[in-house]
Amino acid sequence: MSDFLDKDQTDFFTGDLFDDEDQTDLHNGWGSLFADASDDDDDPDYDPFSNEYDSDRLSDSSDWDPVPLEDEPPAPPIQLQHTQAMRERLGSASKVERVRRILEFMESLDMNLPIFLDALSWGDDGCTSDPKVRYERTALMHSEELPRILERWYRVPRASESRSHYVRPAGARRALEDFAMKCAAEVLDRELESSAHIFRSPKDSLSEAALTAFDFAEVACKLQEPTCAPRSWTLLYGAMQRQRQHHNTTQPHRPSRKNPTSATVMLFSQLQYMRSRNATAWAKPLTIFLKAKGASARCIDLLHALGVTMSHSWSVRAYAGISRNAMDDLQRLIHVLMWWLAYDNVNFAFQVFSQRLNNQAHFDSGTSGSVFFKPNAPPTTPLSASALREQRQIGRQNPLTIADIAALEAAAAPAIRTHTIHLVLKTLLDSPDFDFASYNAGNHSHPALRPPPPVHRLPSGKEHVTKQFVLGTVHIDEASYEGTDKLIEEWMHQLGLHAEDEQKRTGLERVLVWIGDQLTVDRLRGLANFRCEDRNGYERLDWLVVVFGWFHATMAFANSLHRQYFGSASGRGLRQAFGLLHRKGLQSVKIKGSFHQHLHEGILHVAEARLRDCWCKVAGVKTLAELRNRTPEDLYLFAEKLVRDYASNDAIEDLDMLMDGQEDQVFRQAVMWNRDVLYYLLLHQSMKAGDVGMMEHLLPHMLYRFAGGGNHKYAVEVLELLQGIHREWPPEVRDFVRENCWLVNLSGDADGFQAIDLVEEHTVKDVKVTYRPRGPNSSWNLMKKRAPAIPTLRAVDQHLTSQFRTMYRGIRHTIPAKEADVEKLRQFYSIAGIHEFRGPRKATDGVREVVSDGFQVAANTLMPKWLTKRGVYDRGARQVW
Repeated sequence: MSDFLDKDQTDFFTGDLFDDEDQTDLHNGWGSLFADASDDDDDPDYDPFSNEYDSDRLSDSSDWDPVPLEDEPPAPPIQLQHTQAMRERLGSASKVERVRRILEFMESLDMNLPIFLDALSWGDDGCTSDPKVRYERTALMHSEELPRILERWYRVPRASESRSHYVRPAGARRALEDFAMKCAAEVLDRELESSAHIFRSPKDSLSEAALTAFDFAEVACKLQEPTCAPRSWTLLYGAMQRQRQHHNTTQPHRPSRKNPTSATVMLFSQLQYMRSRNATAWAKPLTIFLKAKGASARCIDLLHALGVTMSHSWSVRAYAGISRNAMDDLQRLIHVLMWWLAYDNVNFAFQVFSQRLNNQAHFDSGTSGSVFFKPNAPPTTPLSASALREQRQIGRQNPLTIADIAALEAAAAPAIRTHTIHLVLKTLLDSPDFDFASYNAGNHSHPALRPPPPVHRLPSGKEHVTKQFVLGTVHIDEASYEGTDKLIEEWMHQLGLHAEDEQKRTGLERVLVWIGDQLTVDRLRGLANFRCEDRNGYERLDWLVVVFGWFHATMAFANSLHRQYFGSASGRGLRQAFGLLHRKGLQSVKIKGSFHQHLHEGILHVAEARLRDCWCKVAGVKTLAELRNRTPEDLYLFAEKLVRDYASNDAIEDLDMLMDGQEDQVFRQAVMWNRDVLYYLLLHQSMKAGDVGMMEHLLPHMLYRFAGGGNHKYAVEVLELLQGIHREWPPEVRDFVRENCWLVNLSGDADGFQAIDLVEEHTVKDVKVTYRPRGPNSSWNLMKKRAPAIPTLRAVDQHLTSQFRTMYRGIRHTIPAKEADVEKLRQFYSIAGIHEFRGPRKATDGVREVVSDGFQVAANTLMPKWLTKRGVYDRGARQVW
């Protein structure tokens, strides 16, 4: 080497240019590159021929995969330790002299820093395999300094002697940005490939489970996992974050409704869909959602071009596929599970854009139906058609009498009274003045304040959820017997029970329960009577059990209270209360629109105001807050006294025993209202809680009310239901009807029970409004094809709503506070003294006793006519096929 190097260069190799301290500082650093080979043996931590510290091996033939101890973190590489040791020895002293010497020496070797770094970084085969080069290269790759080096190369620090504050050298910004873009593209491509499975649509992509499986929060977590797409997530999510400038502004910061996490997942979905047509796990449910919400074809196709949704043509095919799958599942399940059916009429106003002789705007009537199952409920006893036929024959020979109904009422009276007392007590506990939340905490669970046990409450929970299948909406009016006959044929055809062998099996073996409003069940029962002598059980409808819907019965109950207690403008009835509260549209009973909702709320508010006034009277207080210092036992005794003296038949009878001329008609009517409205409140509460036992207890009272109030059609329906329960239905049919065909629970919540005809009313709304086909091509045929998809559309709607629900949007309308209305009524009733006996007072409302009169009407008029009509139709028994 001395033959071609001068003395200074030789001195550099031998270390003569450095003092002893410099040689120590350069040990295993730059100086060690030129040390004797014997130095390797002096360092026991370093083996240049070992693979232990090599971070850039192209392959690893070792079969040993050491497992680090769980309790001890892995030790840092030896190169990192050496670098840290040398930096500590260097301290804060300037390194410029050492850097200059190294650079001068490289120049003497005909190398500069770019050539050196290129050679060090796997520049040729020799540099790749040389142990010493590999060691130092690994030291650089693992060093804490490398990120800082790259940062300074990209953003060079300003020189302290710069004349301008804004002068900054360019450094390696351009090269690093070009390189970073290339790396980012490779990383993005690789991580999109590794995360593609998350966005891949399953084979059954149109099932309800598949369309509601995409969860944004869950997908966001998966994308950030180390094996998925963490760097791509960081890049896209970081780009969503706005850099806030710290400057003065007169406008306050407004919270943004945009969610960067959801937006990042959305970008991933678009990228995946652009790369693969199978990456549609999010695009498909979003397309179904937008189509169901009425998005136009142009809108959906625009979003499809941007990679957000599927195409409009796909959405049309998807609608048909969802409906087809739903009907296939329905036709399969009716042979496996117990099921029941409900239907109701639906009215459409068809509009046209160009009038012609055969293209006119018109109003049409049709029918929408649903089939219900409890797919996860425990198995029940199968219904026997032969047992039903036998029991019907026995029951027809032994019909209910008015004495039987009176006995049922007497048996139900103790339970009704107990629940009524708790209703009155709950009115106090729920009032803001009493403030039960701050009432003595030790009394919250007192037995006197607990609700009484239900008579017979339906079970709740996910295993008892009712599943609904919607049948195709048809252009058949159910109002006539001819229409009802066609509907039976249509429903059987849609269910796949129209074949001759299925008809025979239905007539001989099946028992099917169908539910509807009063008109529906009356037409079905009348058709069965007209066919009572047909040749076989199917044509005679022996297999059919009809049950009225409780929602419509509740509407009839509320309408009866309206007719009885509406009163005059100068009286103390509902008319005056609605006037004080400025309630519009409640002057006369209606069956359409929002009348029932407004009437129901009005009845609840009037009842609450009157019961609060009764509490003040029975306890001798001016405000309900004064009752907070009373014990639970005292409160329960007050509630008992309130029911006995202000809301019972006994109180009315005591008032009726007064001598002529001493009657206080205002007080009597107030007591009578309290008694009657408590039955309505109890019915409403029982239906919500699923207490079908209490609902059954209230049937005799409903019979008397409907009979005395002139609603004989619903009185007959109550009679038919009582006759079925106590005379004509075998135990398994009776239990099936009570457990399944009065109330359904679509959510599984303890208070999630609804009358089955109310659920069907919601379905009618979805058919004619929410998911109705739009545009000039809307027709009955199109509605029939799309109606079975409604349960899936609801599920998708609810799923997406829960995904993106914010503080700005809700899923229910806000109910205005009622307290001001109730308190205004209470003060009015207190001043008027309607709950005080004040001697002779005449009432101008003309309220008559409906319930007591109803007993007489039922006994003397209604039931004899009902029995006579039933006796006309003697059902045949032959089976000719």
